[in-house]
Amino acid sequence: MSYNKLKSLVANVEAIETAMKIQVQGRQATAEEKEILSRYSGFGGIKEVLNIGTDKPISGDMQEPIQRLQELINAYPHFTEPMRHNVIEGIKASVLTAFYTPKFLVDAVVRQIHATFSENGLKMRSFLEPSAGIGGFLPIAMSGTYDYAIEKDLISGMILSLLHENTLTRTAAFETIGEQGFEHTTFDVIASNIPFGNFRVFDAELWKKGGMYEQATKTIHNYFFVKAMELLNEGGLLAFITSRGIADTPGNKFVREYLVNHADLISAIRLPDMLFMQTSGIEVGSDLLIFQKHTHKTVLSQREQLFLQVGREKADAIGTMTEYANKLFTMPKTTLATGSRIVQNQYGKYVRKYQWQGNENAMSQYLAALLKLDFGRYFRKSLFTGNGQGSEHMQMSLFGNVAMKQVVKGKRAYTDGVEAWMKDGAMVLFEGQVGTIQYRKSSLYQEVAIDFVPVDEGKVNTDRAKDYFPIRKAYFELSIKEREEQKEDNGLRRELNARYDAFVAKWGCFHENDNKEFIMLDSLGVEVFTIEMQLGKDLVKSDIMREPVAFKKIDPNKRLTPIEALASCLNFYGRVDMDYLMQSTDSAEEEIIGDLKGEIFYNPAIGEWEHKGKFLSGNVIAKCKEIGSYLSELTDREKDWTETAVKALADVTPEAIPYEELDINMGERWIDTKLYADFATELFETETSVMYFDVNDTYMVRLQSYSPVAYNTYFVRNYNGEDLFVHALHDTVPEITKEIYRNGDKVRVPDEEAIQEAATKIQEIRDRFNRWLDRQPIEVRDELVRVYNERFNCYVRPHYDGSAQTFPQLSFEQFPYDSLYPSQKDAIWMIKQNGGGICWHEVGTGKTMIMCVAAYEMKRLGLAHKPLIIGLKANVHEIADTFRKAYPTAKVLYPGKDDFTPANRQEVFSKIKNNNWDCIILTHDQFAKIPQSEETMIDIFTEELADVERNLEFLEQSTMRYRSGKMQEGLEKRKQNLGAKLQELRMKINNRKDDAVDFHTMGIDHIFVDECHYQNFYKFPVKLLNYLVIIYFAQ
Repeated sequence: MSYNKLKSLVANVEAIETAMKIQVQGRQATAEEKEILSRYSGFGGIKEVLNIGTDKPISGDMQEPIQRLQELINAYPHFTEPMRHNVIEGIKASVLTAFYTPKFLVDAVVRQIHATFSENGLKMRSFLEPSAGIGGFLPIAMSGTYDYAIEKDLISGMILSLLHENTLTRTAAFETIGEQGFEHTTFDVIASNIPFGNFRVFDAELWKKGGMYEQATKTIHNYFFVKAMELLNEGGLLAFITSRGIADTPGNKFVREYLVNHADLISAIRLPDMLFMQTSGIEVGSDLLIFQKHTHKTVLSQREQLFLQVGREKADAIGTMTEYANKLFTMPKTTLATGSRIVQNQYGKYVRKYQWQGNENAMSQYLAALLKLDFGRYFRKSLFTGNGQGSEHMQMSLFGNVAMKQVVKGKRAYTDGVEAWMKDGAMVLFEGQVGTIQYRKSSLYQEVAIDFVPVDEGKVNTDRAKDYFPIRKAYFELSIKEREEQKEDNGLRRELNARYDAFVAKWGCFHENDNKEFIMLDSLGVEVFTIEMQLGKDLVKSDIMREPVAFKKIDPNKRLTPIEALASCLNFYGRVDMDYLMQSTDSAEEEIIGDLKGEIFYNPAIGEWEHKGKFLSGNVIAKCKEIGSYLSELTDREKDWTETAVKALADVTPEAIPYEELDINMGERWIDTKLYADFATELFETETSVMYFDVNDTYMVRLQSYSPVAYNTYFVRNYNGEDLFVHALHDTVPEITKEIYRNGDKVRVPDEEAIQEAATKIQEIRDRFNRWLDRQPIEVRDELVRVYNERFNCYVRPHYDGSAQTFPQLSFEQFPYDSLYPSQKDAIWMIKQNGGGICWHEVGTGKTMIMCVAAYEMKRLGLAHKPLIIGLKANVHEIADTFRKAYPTAKVLYPGKDDFTPANRQEVFSKIKNNNWDCIILTHDQFAKIPQSEETMIDIFTEELADVERNLEFLEQSTMRYRSGKMQEGLEKRKQNLGAKLQELRMKINNRKDDAVDFHTMGIDHIFVDECHYQNFYKFPVKLLNYLVIIYFAQ
C-alpha cells in the first residue's frame, strides 16, 4: 500500500492524544491503546508540521490534524513552557531525520540475531536501541536480557515508554547515555535505525579523545557508529540502518577505517531506494550494516578492504561520471535488489538506484537468506565475552586465605589535592615519588579520579623537583590573580622571585645544566620555563618577575600635554574623563575645555564630553536632531557648550541629495517592502504582499488572489509572475532546464530560449518599477529622499591633523629622510585618536613606517599594552627591520619560522604572555596558530544563534503562502549545529584544568593587519573580538 501523508499524520495525532491521556491518568496502556500507539510513525517527510507554533493558517486536509496537534501540546498539563517549546522544536527537527523502519526488515534482523545466539549457546545479557523511536528493534532482546532504549524526541519517548513498560527507557539524546543511570554501561547488542544529516553532536567523552573521535561528532550518523562501537562489549553485535553517506562518502573513510579496525564486518546490505516510501513517503538511499566487535584484530579481510574504497561509474557515452559509491556493493549478495540503474537524482547528479520488483514477502525472505549467509560465514563465537568485564587477580597469603594487597610503585590512584591550574601531565610529588597526573574517566564520562604515573627515577632528582614546585605554584597564582583582578600583587611577585633565586643558587638557571630537560617533563613546564629569557649571551628574568604583564599600570604622577592626555584617556576609559584629564595634565577644568576646544564637545544626552572623532562622525543628522532637542532645557554653561556642539554638527552635515540624483534600482534593501508591494499590486492587478528575510538576503512574494497578468503576461515555463518578481528584486535570472535525448538517454540541459525570455520579462519588471516610481506623488518621492539621506548621506568621516605630534624616541639615523610625511602623521593621529582605522595606501607611501610608529606611540602613551603587527611572509621581515631601525632600543619579539613549529610554539606563546613587549611581529600564518579562548568563541556563536532564532521566528510568524521549506530546514539545521557547538564550548570551560595560554591570556590588545585583503582564512573575523582594536593596512 502506498504512503498516505494525511493518513500517517492523523494516526500520529491519534497516538499522541492516546499517550497523553494515559500519562495524565497515570496508568499503563491497554492492548487496544497499544495498537493505536504502535501506528505512530513520526513526522519524517511531513513538512507541513514546520508550521506548528505559528499563527499561519494551514490550508487543505492537513489543517485539522495539525491544529489538533497544536491543541494537544498546549493543553497537556505535564508540559512546562520550555518543554512545549522543545516538543515543537523536536517535531520540526524530526522532519529531516525521523524515517521509521518497515517491520519486515526489523523482523528479519531479529530472527537472525536470535538464531545466532541460540545456535551458538550464547546468552545476550544486555541490549540497547540508541535512537529508539517507538522501539522497533526492541524485540531483539531475548529472555533474560536487560534491554534499554533511548530516544531524544519527547513525543516518541512518551509513546516508547508506554509501548514497552518492561524496558528501561529514557527520553534523552544518545550523547547523554552516560548520565542516564543504566545498570549496564556496555552492551552485547546495539541496533537501531539511526538519524542522518550534517548535524553536529556534542559528546564530552569523544571530544576529550580528540582526533577522529572528535571529527565523528560533526555528523550525526558518523557519531552514532563510533559512539555505539565504544559502548559495545567485545564480540558484541552492532546493527544499524543508516544513510549511504557512511559507505559512499570519500570523506567518511576515517569512520569506515575505525569500524573495520575495531570490528569484523558481518553483513553490509544495500537497501532499495523505495524502502521507506510506505512508512515515510520518502525515497532515500540506505544500508544495513552489521559488525561484531573485535578490538585486537590485525588483518582486514578482502571485503573489509573493499568497504574502505569508493569509486565512480561512467553515466553516459560522453564520460559523465556518477557520484561516489562503495565498491563493496559491486560484489554479489550485497544488495537487497532485483536490479539497479543509473539515473539523475533531484539535484541533477547521476547515481545508481536500486529497485525491488516483487512483493514485501519475497523481499523479506531474500533479506533473511542474505543475513543467514553472512552470519554463517563471518560471525565468530570465540570473540563473544558476554559482559565485557575482566576479573581482578589478587595474590593470596601463604599463611591464610586473606588476599594480600601488593605494594606497588607503578601507576596508581592519586589522592593528594589538585590545584585549579593543574592539567593532564602536570608533574607532582606523591608518596615520595616524582611523576605526572592523568585524569581518569568513569563510565559516566566525568572526571572522577586522577591517576599517578611515576617518572623514570633515572630522569629526575627529587630534591630538584621539591625546589621547582614552589616556583611553579607562585608563578601560576601570580599570573592568574593579576589577570583576573587587573591589580598588581607585589607579595606574590616577591615570593616568585625568592623561590626562583633559591633554585638558581642551588641548581643553576633554567637554561643551564639539564634544568630545561627536567622542567619539560612537566606539561606546565613550557610556560614556567619562560619566566627566564636568554638575551644574547645573558640570562635574565622575564618582565613578569618585575611588573604586571596582564595589564598596563597607570602612573598617576606622569604629566601629559592636553592632547596626549586625551589620547591616553580614550584608551583607559573609552571616553573623555574630565577627572583623568585634570589629574594627568595638572590643569583645571576650564583650562582643559579651552585647550581642547574643537577636540571635545559636550553631549547633553549623556551629560558627558566626547572626542570630536566620535562626536563629529557617524550619523550626524540623527545626532544633531537629538542634541538640539535639549537646548530648551539647558541653562548657563551647559547651554553654551550644547549650542557649540549643535553648530559643529550642522557644519559637517552633508548636503542632501535630491530625488533626481538618486540612482534607485528595484531590489534596494533600504526601500520599504510596502512600496514594492504597492508596485506589485498595480502590476499584477491584485493585492500582493512582499517580505524580506535578512538572514539569507531573500525576498518572498505572495498574490492574494489569481492574477491573469502573473499567470499569462509574466509566465515562462513553470515560473509565474510571483517568481519573476522575486528574481527582479534579487536582480537574478532563473536557471531553466529542459530534457533532451542524448545517445538514447534523457538528460537535462539549460533551456537558453526560456532563460532569455525570463530575463527579458524580469528586466521589463525592473524598468517598469522605475517608471512607476517617477509617477508617484511628491510625498512618496520626498519620503524616499528623506530615508536615503538619513540612512546613507548622513555619515561623516572626520579629518585628522597630526602635525602637532612630536614622536619621542623615533630615530631617523638609518633612514634616508629625517621626518615623516604629513599623510603619515595624519594616519598615525587617526589611529591614536580612534584606537584603530583603515589605512589604504599605495605602494611606496610609507604604510610600513605608519604601522611601526603607530604601534610604538600607542605603547608609549598607554593606548596599547601589547601591540601586534601581522603581515605576509614575503614582507614581514621588512616590517621587523623597519621597526628596529626606527626604535633601536625597543623590545620587539619577532619569532622565526622554526619558533612556530608544534614543539616550540607553546614556548613562544608563553614568552608573549610573560613579557611587556613594545611590539610583537608575526606572519598571518603564525597568527592563525594562536588558539582562541572558549569564552570568545561562545560570544560569537551565541550572537549567530540569536540571529538564526530571530529569523526563524520571523519566518514562522509570516503569513506567506509559499514559504521556502529549504530556507526553514536550513535554519533549523544551523540552529542545531550552533547549539551543539555552544554545548561543547561550555563543557570545555567547565572542565578546563589548566591555565592554558590562548589569545585572551596573552594580553595582546591591538592588532595591525598588513595586507588585510589577504586576511580571509581566520576561523573568526578578528573584528568580532571585542577586546581588540583592529587597524587594517593595504595597498
